[in-house]
Amino acid sequence: MFIKKLAGSLFGLLLLSGCVQQGAEIPEAATDQPSKAASPTAQAPMDFNTAKVMAERGDIEAQVKLANFYFMGKPRKDLKQAEYWWKMAADRGHPEAAVNLAFLYSGQADPAMANEADMIKYLNQSAAGGNPMAQHMLGNFYMDGMHGLPRDTFQAKRLYQSACDKKFESSCQRLSTFP
Repeated sequence: MFIKKLAGSLFGLLLLSGCVQQGAEIPEAATDQPSKAASPTAQAPMDFNTAKVMAERGDIEAQVKLANFYFMGKPRKDLKQAEYWWKMAADRGHPEAAVNLAFLYSGQADPAMANEADMIKYLNQSAAGGNPMAQHMLGNFYMDGMHGLPRDTFQAKRLYQSACDKKFESSCQRLSTFP
């Protein structure tokens, strides 16, 4: 049951990343990232070929968009390529790429890609980068003592508070259940 809940929540974030790949901007408060208005990749929608060229040149936003294209099957679904490009961006500190990797490693997209240790690693990385979805999910894991994490209500509350401060409503609701 909980894995389904995790998958649904993380899939929601992937849908947000799909909006980004189509050129829509996520509000800065939702991502806690500085404005990317000066970045060429944030100025207009990017097609697959442009994303590929720019990603290969090291553009971190293009790496995330290219991974999103591969994950969503545009032009073809290739989870190994999605993993590769998300990892490139996540290893350079991109919180969205890290949370997308966490979803990939949950095994929901492909059970063969399940890797609990990497899922937790990338959720932690994304949460540390200010991603409220990752903070919320880790809060849930600490609250319930799941996925190798100890049950720690103090840590859970801290993570929920951080996500709630970024207007992540699910975390605000969880906070209301604490005494």
